[in-house]
Amino acid sequence: MSRSLSLYLNLLRFLAAVAVYLFHAQQFAKVRFPVFGNLGDEAVIVFFVLSGLLITFAATRQPDVAAFFRARLARLWSVCLPALALTVLVDLVGQAIALNSYHPLQPYSAFKWVASIAINASFLSQVWGVNVYPGTNLPFWSLSYEFWYYMLFAACFYFKGAVRCLVVACAALIAGPPILIAFPVWLFGAALFYALRRNAISRPATGMLLWSGSIAVALAFFYFDISQILRGALPDIASNVNRDVDFWPRSYALGMLIAANIYGFALTGRAFLRPLERASRVIIWGADISFGLYVFHYPLMYFTRAVLHAAGISSGTVFVGIIYVVPFLISAVLALVCERHKGMYSRVLARCAVEFSKRRSGKIAEPSKTAGEQTP
Repeated sequence: MSRSLSLYLNLLRFLAAVAVYLFHAQQFAKVRFPVFGNLGDEAVIVFFVLSGLLITFAATRQPDVAAFFRARLARLWSVCLPALALTVLVDLVGQAIALNSYHPLQPYSAFKWVASIAINASFLSQVWGVNVYPGTNLPFWSLSYEFWYYMLFAACFYFKGAVRCLVVACAALIAGPPILIAFPVWLFGAALFYALRRNAISRPATGMLLWSGSIAVALAFFYFDISQILRGALPDIASNVNRDVDFWPRSYALGMLIAANIYGFALTGRAFLRPLERASRVIIWGADISFGLYVFHYPLMYFTRAVLHAAGISSGTVFVGIIYVVPFLISAVLALVCERHKGMYSRVLARCAVEFSKRRSGKIAEPSKTAGEQTP
């Protein structure tokens, strides 16, 4: 992967995380952020396409399915587990300070907290459209989608023959229709990886045309409100979805546009390398905080609003400024802390794998030893 493409993907990831953040912040602040603040749903589709591309790239460097899942779990849990802990803490404290700030959400019982944390930590929160959220942390829904896409992809990538069919069928059966419906969006990213690997030669003119053309089509998509046109044309599908990413005609169209945009950028070669290099520190920093920003910000927004309400501040410039800025800063700091400790999760999972392998070998060896001792 070229330096310019790597920086571009990091930039897209950061912009998508910021778009989700602004989309939610304006709901709390009651002050709309122009244009970019309306792209929260679209940003999730960007995440899915990027995930398909980057996970496929990573899988080509993982020797087996065990190594693949250790890497994926280390990445997910290094941010998800701290985010779940933070959610419990700030929800309990925030609701004690100003319960009305959480309306219509109500406090969880101890049982509901334990159940929701366990279900979300094991990425079962959205199977068959269950919708189990860890307190106020609503963005967690997409992580369940991501995990089962990893499962389905790994089953296809690492297994063969009848075993592949069996593992894919089991994963699909557990995941359920809502997750499977959006899976093609993720697969656009996987297909993009193979397209880039087959066609690594830069074609600046073609690439620039495809890159700029995909942006123009995306702008037309929003200007002419194609989403509403599709909803009107397919009312039965639109009425049975929980979120826009489940609305597959729209999601598929946007997923293809995003994949085309990245493919076009890759074909431009080094055309954008100089401006990207100038901003590389900010881009890399933004990419490092993007995952943490996504999973930390929502409960922090609730908590920030509760603290402000308790202080008698419920509107005005100060209220809006704090809502927009403070959760972002806290999320960024927490995200960077999680990034520094990501390796620890990898080492722990590797040790667990070794211990499991030893115990399993011991259990297999013990019957053979006993049988040998009883042989006359």
